[in-house]
Amino acid sequence: MKSAPAPTSGHRLSPIEATRASAIIEETIEKLSFLGSITPDILQHREELSQVVGDEISRIIQDQRRLEAKYESLISQRSVLKVSPAVPPHILFNNPCSRCFLDCLYLVRPNQGLANKSKFKENQREIQEVSRALRESTRSLCRNLKDNPNFGGNLLKIQYERQALVDLLDETKRELKMCTYDSLVTYVTEGKNAADKAADLIETEKEAVEEVRRLTTELAREKMEHTRDVAEQKAAIALLKEQLLQVKSKTQIDIRYARNEAKAKTASTSRLYQQLIAEQRDKISVLATQCDTETRVHDETVTFLRGKHERLTHEFTHWTDKYESDVAAKQKELARLTDERAANLIKLEGLQKRWETEKRRLKELDLLKRDEEKKQLIAIRKIQIAYRTHKALLDEKKNAADTGKKKKGGKKGGKKK
Repeated sequence: MKSAPAPTSGHRLSPIEATRASAIIEETIEKLSFLGSITPDILQHREELSQVVGDEISRIIQDQRRLEAKYESLISQRSVLKVSPAVPPHILFNNPCSRCFLDCLYLVRPNQGLANKSKFKENQREIQEVSRALRESTRSLCRNLKDNPNFGGNLLKIQYERQALVDLLDETKRELKMCTYDSLVTYVTEGKNAADKAADLIETEKEAVEEVRRLTTELAREKMEHTRDVAEQKAAIALLKEQLLQVKSKTQIDIRYARNEAKAKTASTSRLYQQLIAEQRDKISVLATQCDTETRVHDETVTFLRGKHERLTHEFTHWTDKYESDVAAKQKELARLTDERAANLIKLEGLQKRWETEKRRLKELDLLKRDEEKKQLIAIRKIQIAYRTHKALLDEKKNAADTGKKKKGGKKGGKKK
């Protein structure tokens, strides 16, 4: 009986190659079966390992909460240091002497500013250290969560993948009997397609990282603009304070001069009154009227300056409140962007690990393919050598037979003669 024809395929091997590959696959299946038989029980040590890893994760979470609380405290302290005034209000508004006021203004403000600046720098340094510790804690937590496998699930997955590999090798072995290996080609093609999808996903993540960098740059620009606006507002407030100081000093000088002038005129009038009582009575009335006018002007001037002082105080309070609300809003926005950036970094780290794993797997497959090609080349050379040796032996036997026939023919010819 004639055997049925083998199915046509785009990937075929010679019978010798198929036999060698089938022997290698059969040996691989035996080794995988032996490996499955010596695998430990799935549930034997799962609870102990899970307890150890769980304690480590709990400790990392507690440390992270402590660092977050410290970070919030430092941020609040930084906000207080930013808005603290350089000159106390009781020195700024209640000093009656303009000269003393100037001395306090130029002596107290630099010392206060230097102290606040030193504390602010120390606060910034501590914030950077706590932020770095938070990043390290987050990385450690993510690493532990990713490296904390479900041991039972992982072992089951290993068994499932091992069994799938055995099934694939069995199917390939059956196909090799017909000198084909389509199942193996299909499996490799699907793996390549999965690698291409992973590469596309990595490219998408790179674009997301670039977008995050752009948003970070835009945030820095917004912060610089906000800082410039705050500086301009502070300069305007300082200018208003200087104007208030000048007005107050000028008013005090004018009042003091008017009082001295009134005293001098009163003394002069008193001396003249002793000499010219009758003549100076009208002048005394005029001077009294002038004194009343000066007093009324003085009272109205004081009332006007007090009203202006209250308006400036109200404007100062309004701008201070607005500055605090703007700083709080920007801090919340910064915290939100920081959280989004941390989440994107976590996703990127996971995808990078997946990409590295896939690269290693593809490299191993390439090494296996090269090793298989080397073995096939060696087998081809051995077959060629065996064929050439066999052909040489056949040629020698044929030549020996031809030589023997010629010798026998020569002997018969001699006898006839």
